[in-house]
Order: sequence, then structure tokens, then C-alpha cells
Amino acid sequence: MMAMKKVFPVFLVMLALFGVPTAISQADPPYHLTTVSWIISTRNNMNVDDRYVTLVGQVTQRIGDETYWFTDGTGSVRLDSADFVLPSGPKVVIGGRIDQAYLGFGHLEVDVRHWHLVKQP
Repeated sequence: MMAMKKVFPVFLVMLALFGVPTAISQADPPYHLTTVSWIISTRNNMNVDDRYVTLVGQVTQRIGDETYWFTDGTGSVRLDSADFVLPSGPKVVIGGRIDQAYLGFGHLEVDVRHWHLVKQP
């Protein structure tokens, strides 16, 4: 019993320092609220390729089955939304992953992972 009293505080300190891994934290990557202008400014910066971002704005145009233009007032960026049909017009929150163009081939875009309408007060 005395050994347990010594081990338990050490266990609590370890949990405080390293946290408790959960299925939620492993499944949901950290999304960073940012702007379209920031994403555009990182063009060809492979350090931000595949970074998860959150954008708030409007879909302005659909240009294919899975491709859209999106703006937040700071610029426009392409969205690749293979799994969703996005609404044009209302304000939406987009969670996705930056997809850089490699060596000038392809387009800078955000691969949409989830979205929802902005709740109006």
C-alpha cells in the first residue's frame, strides 16, 4: 500500500506533463483559423503543405463537379470538395488541408474535410 502512495503522484505528474491520448485527438488534427491571403502568401512553401486550416467566408463559384472558388474578403482560393456539395452565397466555415502546387504544376487549393453554415444570432 505504501508503494502505491508513492507511485500514484508520479503517475499524476506524468499525465499532467504528457496528457492522455484519446481517439478524438488522434482522429482530428489541429485546425488553424486563418485567412485566404495567408494561404496565398505561402504559395510554394512546402512547410505548410498539408497543414489543416479553418476559413470563414463564402463560396463564390462552382467550376466543376468538385471544385469551387472561395473568398473571405482577403483573397480567393480554390476548394477541392470531393465528398461535399458546397452552397454558394451563405457564410460557411470550411475545415480543410492546404494542397500546394508542386513545381508549378497543379493549383494551390484547400482540400475540404468538413464544413458547416455560420450560425446567425
